[in-house]
Amino acid sequence: VAGVTAAVNPEASAIDRSGKARLISLGDPVVRNHRIETSGAGLVQILLADGTSFTVGPNSSVVIDSFVYDPEKNTAALAATMTKGALRFIGGKASKASGNVTIKTPIGTAGIRGAVVDINLSGQTPDGQPLPPHMTLVYGKEVQLTGNGAPQRLFKQGFSIVAGDGQPRVQRTPPQWVSGLQQVLAGRPGQSGGASNAPTEQTVASSPVAESNSARLPSENVIPVPTPRPVATTPVEEVASASQRDVGTRPQVPAGPANPTVPVDPVDPEPDAPWDGSAQATAYIDINGNVSFRPVSGTLTVAQNGNFTGTFGQLGLVSLQKPVGTETLTQTNVSGTIGSLGSVSGTAYTGSGDFIAYFLESDDSSDPVYIVGGKAAEAREVFSPGQVYRYAVERDPINGGASIGGVQVPFYDDGNFLAGESTPMRASASDLYVGGVSGNGVAARLLQGSISISGDGTTQRSRIQVMAGSFKETAGAYKMTGRVSGSYQTSNPSSNSGQAGYVETLGNGAGTDQVFGANGEYLVLGSGKMYDIEDRLDGYDTVQVASRNDNVTTAASRSFTGEIGGFSSGAATNMWTDNTELFTGTATFTFNQAGGTFDGGIYSDSSNYFADFLGGENYDGYEEVYLTDQLIAAVDSSGEAYMVSSAVVPARIFNGNTSSDICNSCEFMTWGWWGKASGPESIYSVHLGNWIIGKQPENSALPTSGTAT
Repeated sequence: VAGVTAAVNPEASAIDRSGKARLISLGDPVVRNHRIETSGAGLVQILLADGTSFTVGPNSSVVIDSFVYDPEKNTAALAATMTKGALRFIGGKASKASGNVTIKTPIGTAGIRGAVVDINLSGQTPDGQPLPPHMTLVYGKEVQLTGNGAPQRLFKQGFSIVAGDGQPRVQRTPPQWVSGLQQVLAGRPGQSGGASNAPTEQTVASSPVAESNSARLPSENVIPVPTPRPVATTPVEEVASASQRDVGTRPQVPAGPANPTVPVDPVDPEPDAPWDGSAQATAYIDINGNVSFRPVSGTLTVAQNGNFTGTFGQLGLVSLQKPVGTETLTQTNVSGTIGSLGSVSGTAYTGSGDFIAYFLESDDSSDPVYIVGGKAAEAREVFSPGQVYRYAVERDPINGGASIGGVQVPFYDDGNFLAGESTPMRASASDLYVGGVSGNGVAARLLQGSISISGDGTTQRSRIQVMAGSFKETAGAYKMTGRVSGSYQTSNPSSNSGQAGYVETLGNGAGTDQVFGANGEYLVLGSGKMYDIEDRLDGYDTVQVASRNDNVTTAASRSFTGEIGGFSSGAATNMWTDNTELFTGTATFTFNQAGGTFDGGIYSDSSNYFADFLGGENYDGYEEVYLTDQLIAAVDSSGEAYMVSSAVVPARIFNGNTSSDICNSCEFMTWGWWGKASGPESIYSVHLGNWIIGKQPENSALPTSGTAT
């Protein structure tokens, strides 16, 4: 027995393995592997021993495949199958841990952690319009859908995974979807939730329910009533509160034996531990006369005057204005004092999960100080495999930076990415793309690109910059490290390589993953020159906050596997003679879908001009990122080589500078830019070369008959 029925509106039946059906009544046991089916007027609420509940709607079919509950260890695991209809799942003990609750459906397998989830396979809006099959995160932490197409993940309430024609996708939940399911689960007028007699006001007043329920302490109840959820303002969040109410009217409490004893845990997901004040300052530190740019850890606490205070190693006592906490990224001017520096002032960013990031300068020396704190999120949970997230990078409030069309160019500290091109016509700067992956010590991979082309002919100038990186496990925590490279051309035929650089995340110094926010919405990114990566004597060139835009999260559609070849071309400039010659060659890459990476190279037919991108985690200085078939980037920081797909940096260079598409209906191929510096292995540099790869159709996919004109 897995649990009991807490409310029933007939007709609802339990069908055993032999196919024998019995009508379900209030308080009946729910047996594993028995199929529960409802008619067009049927509703069933199932209560399991760990506090989990299912509210099964009309015309639905659900089976509890397995249920294991250990009250002594306070652990549980649940597997169920739903083949039709609609239900609301409210997690108990089993859903507290990731991977312990799975529900198989025709649209895939849902993995649920600490959440209230609606699954609607054949629903309608209140006005009778059909709805696509979908599942909605009503409240709580997470739901993932796997099995049919690319994996999808929800971690924010008010969003749904929608199936149907094509790939499952994530979208904001329309209000009519919520109200439609709420109407279905509310039952029809005249139903009594399984009570033998419909309750009246008199029966409720004379009922002994108060003696065993609301008039007693929750710990003394036979079946504690789940605590109500906080009432929020949006339609979806209101459902989270409504989901705690019984389906239909409350049943009459019988005077005889007590209901079956089922220990019920409140269904709210267990709250996360609060931020403990851990923070890390990065600044110029003087240790015995050796001044270098390094991190020091400390703890921020709130003083009586409302300021944040704490001691950070050689920096001494810190006292800073504490901005008002916010749930979205907010920028505030602040001031304060730091023991070794005196008065400081600058900018503070705040956000969900107690996120705080100070960008400060000493009033005397203008030396920068960066202090990052807040509760760290877990990278493996934030970055789900099969999803691509986009983070907008903020302008560095101390060092400034460049922008294209109002979009910040990350990891670049000059005022203009390329003077003369200020409009996003033949120029673009992408968001920071992040995709969850599976692999050895890597939680996610990241890429970003910026391009600008100005002028024509011999007066044309251009610049490109590419970043590729990964969240790797270091000393038990995930930290992002990335490499930056690019090239620029100021006049024909002189071609020059951009300075190789590095990017890394800043953490709170507590040995936790370096991603912040209630759901991993924020990153703090420091960048600098490649030759400073070990000692960082010169500090960061830029430090920038990145915030995620959940409205543009997409599926990671990766179909490339194994070796894929294609075409390459470029204009190679001899470092000794400045002569430039055009060439053609090959591009060959070997892709790792699960790991979101690849390796390979770009070669000329004569092998004189080449760029190697060595995959694997054992090659220092190389980063190769494969998020989707159209989002690809790689950097070799030692050879100052780069490659990036055109979808990352869409410049309108086709059809009279009106389109960034090389052709119509060209989804079968991927093209992009590449370049390299001259050096010991090759005296040639390349700026804005091209590469094209694509999947060749199988023989069976080619037509064997027909005509063409």
